Amino acid sequence: MKAYGRIIFVVLSAFAFSFSAFAQSSTTNDFFNEFGEIPSNLPTSYEMEDLTPIEFVNPRPDDIYWQKVVYRVLDLREKMNYPLYYPEDPNNGRESMFSIIFKLINEKKVPAFRFDYASEKFSKDNMIDFEEEILKKFEIIYKTKVNKTTKEKTFEIEDADIPNREVIKYYMKEVWFFDKHSSTFNVKIISICPVLVTDRGVGIQSFPLCWIPFDNLRPFFVQREVMITDKNNGARMSYDDLFIKRRFASTLYKESNIQNRMILDYNATPEDVKREQMRIKTDIINQEQDLWEY
Repeated sequence: MKAYGRIIFVVLSAFAFSFSAFAQSSTTNDFFNEFGEIPSNLPTSYEMEDLTPIEFVNPRPDDIYWQKVVYRVLDLREKMNYPLYYPEDPNNGRESMFSIIFKLINEKKVPAFRFDYASEKFSKDNMIDFEEEILKKFEIIYKTKVNKTTKEKTFEIEDADIPNREVIKYYMKEVWFFDKHSSTFNVKIISICPVLVTDRGVGIQSFPLCWIPFDNLRPFFVQREVMITDKNNGARMSYDDLFIKRRFASTLYKESNIQNRMILDYNATPEDVKREQMRIKTDIINQEQDLWEY
């Protein structure tokens, strides 16, 4: 009788295990594909192409008790920013952030506006001419196709001709603010600007290419995977995650001010610049604490 009970237990256990395995295989992706390869950094039950960014709640202007606009430089030569620079060439479905941005602008999926140190003007009359101001100016090899019906131009650029290696910096504009309605202290990235560093015959120079509103990039960034560490290839994160979770290194080069000056305009030495950057950073932190005390 005991032996008969054991047989029933074994049969039921095997059935339960096979049902569980079937249910799991039918609801999740397999770690290895049919060729025995890992199809992505960390296979999960969802596809990257199906992801959408977490919606940012836009506060009412009347609820903003305090705000401060600051500008940052992200130097891709810093180790923490390597995920934004590499791979230099597309590899296994991954591309550098500039390669993604470049293709989005070329395909007219995101707007790009002229860079100006004095102000940012996000309007149709200030949108860049991609062919004249990017392709021709920086001598990027491309082919032109014209739609016979709409007469609209499209440009074909090989991956090898996209100047990924020369974009080693980004400018970033963001705003810190206190929302009295929700009693929260928040930061929102407004726009980013790729900076191309190259020798144009007169020495190494930096060329800010254009401002791209960050909200326009987020739907595409959330679907693109980035490797954030060499120690764990299973660490999965999107470009959108990287920015929202602030997994980047940066330095301040400007804060909003009446005279519209950059930090370098009124600080002569590197030591003075660092002190001013620290002052701005500390002011933001103290502002949050003071608001709560108030």
